[in-house]
Amino acid sequence: MKKNGFTLIELIATIGLMVLMGFIVVNNLSSIFSQREDEDIADFKQMLEDAACTYIELSDPSIKQKKETCKKSGCNVSTNVLISNGLLGEDLKNPMTGKKITGSELIQIRYVNLEKTCIYEVE
Repeated sequence: MKKNGFTLIELIATIGLMVLMGFIVVNNLSSIFSQREDEDIADFKQMLEDAACTYIELSDPSIKQKKETCKKSGCNVSTNVLISNGLLGEDLKNPMTGKKITGSELIQIRYVNLEKTCIYEVE
């Protein structure tokens, strides 16, 4: 008698292995995308903080006055100010929402022991 095909057990085992491999691939891909999203948010946050720290060091007299205020009690700088001073692009998008920044996002500037710190709190 000639055998022309697969047994039911062989088919079930093959399908089971394929489903298992599919789950592994989907799980790995979702963790890669999640990790990339976290990196995009961290990069966005760092860009805003760097722009604010650069802004407070500009040589404009009104900024120098603001710097002295920041040294005493801290201050906030809006993304609108950073855009108008050319430190951020107008088309910058928030990776959490996918929308352009509004200009109302605030970056805190603090001086602790004469050390400047710029912090953007991610919403």
